[in-house]
Order: sequence, then structure tokens, then C-alpha cells
Amino acid sequence: RAGSAAVSLQPPPAGGLPMRFEPFDTGLIVQHLRQQVPELHFVGGAADYAAVRELASFRTPSAYVVFAEEENTGKFPATPQVCFQGSSAKFGVVLALRHYSEQLGEQMQQEARRLIGASRIALIGHKPASQGAAPVAWVSGKVMDYDAGVLLFADLYQLHNTLHRD
Repeated sequence: RAGSAAVSLQPPPAGGLPMRFEPFDTGLIVQHLRQQVPELHFVGGAADYAAVRELASFRTPSAYVVFAEEENTGKFPATPQVCFQGSSAKFGVVLALRHYSEQLGEQMQQEARRLIGASRIALIGHKPASQGAAPVAWVSGKVMDYDAGVLLFADLYQLHNTLHRD
């Protein structure tokens, strides 16, 4: 029709407005743990974690950062062509730790407790170098698996991240 404007559903061209609607980059957490907890022999991501098939194959001590989920913070855009959206991003840090003597897994050795604490110190309150990210908060921790030689311990963390159009 004459006089009506067409609305394009196509994304803007490559030279258009940059957007930051991607999921939170857990690689920033991997880098931070490598720098702040040098006692860890290896710090990797989800692909590294998935590649290990049995407890005995984990290098100890090591850490694996795994993206868990993102969810809306309960605020929805009130206007068309939203420029920002609040989200809550969660990620896990799985620690593979030496587990020498405890056959029942009821108590962790002091070395395992110290490395769990060092990882928490490095992350709790850390603000990742990502525009829109808030400081990291600890959510929970638990033993995932163990045998006579290796303990897998997972901490869940959360941060608020603003998805936005620059």
C-alpha cells in the first residue's frame, strides 16, 4: 500500500548496531581461575569436562567451568525494539581433587577443603570483564562423585547479566 512503511524481520546488516544478547561467556571465569588459583594444575571448560570418561582419568587438582542456565529476572520489555533485558546467568565449577584416604566420602581432606575455599575466594564478588555483568555470587556446593582417589565437588554460582544493544 502507498504510504505504509515495511517492517523488516531480518537482522541488521553486519555494519549495523552491535548487540550483546549472547549467553554469558564462561571463558572469562576460566581465565580468572587460572590467574587466581595457581595450585590448580588444569582449568578448562565444558568440553574438557565432557571428554573425561571416568574418575581416575581426571587430573588433580583441576577445575572445569560449565555453563548451567540463563533466565529472565522477571522484567519484561515495555516498549517495542527493546534495547536491554536483565538476566540471571548460572554456571558451575567442578573441582577434581585428590581424595586419598576417605573411603566413605563423608569427610573431605584438608587439601580438598583448602582448594574449594581458594576457588570460592577467587570467584565470590569477582566482577567479570564483560559489559553488563555484575559480581559473582555463590549459590550452592555439593559432592558429585568420589572414589578412593578422586573427589568431584561442584559449586554453583550466579551473576546478573544485562543483555543489551550497544
